[in-house]
Amino acid sequence: MNLQSILDTIAARVMSDPLLDIVLVLLVLALVQTVLLSRRLTVLTRGTDGKSLEPVIHKNTERIAKVEEHAATTETALNNLDERLQGSIRGVSVRRFDPFQSGGGQQSFAATLLNERGDGVVLSGIHSRDGVRVYAKEVSEFKSERELSDDERASIEDAKKSLQ
Repeated sequence: MNLQSILDTIAARVMSDPLLDIVLVLLVLALVQTVLLSRRLTVLTRGTDGKSLEPVIHKNTERIAKVEEHAATTETALNNLDERLQGSIRGVSVRRFDPFQSGGGQQSFAATLLNERGDGVVLSGIHSRDGVRVYAKEVSEFKSERELSDDERASIEDAKKSLQ
């Protein structure tokens, strides 16, 4: 049997069976698609310089690892900064007042310095004819164990509001 007779036999069977026609058409389409995909894969794997894409993938993997390491370091640094910031003085208030009815141009003051947690100090300076007296009272969570004057309490509240 020669090639011509084999082809004639196949052609005769294909002509007599429409299902075989459909299968043959699908087979040809699959073959064409396979060839096209093979060409695209060859072009893709050549890389940017005409060589393999493997070094490019390896280089990008190394870059990703460095970026992830940098992100972890940055996150740690930001958390440390956030903790330090919470402990820094951010709430500040100064209230001037006259402690005595005789007046005096509001030379006395209550100054409050607080961090975000409400810890800090309230400083009071009471000016009178005899001189100036300065008091410092520790503040913890926006409260003091020492008795506070109305002006000192108001100064703490003003400092608390400035934190918001």
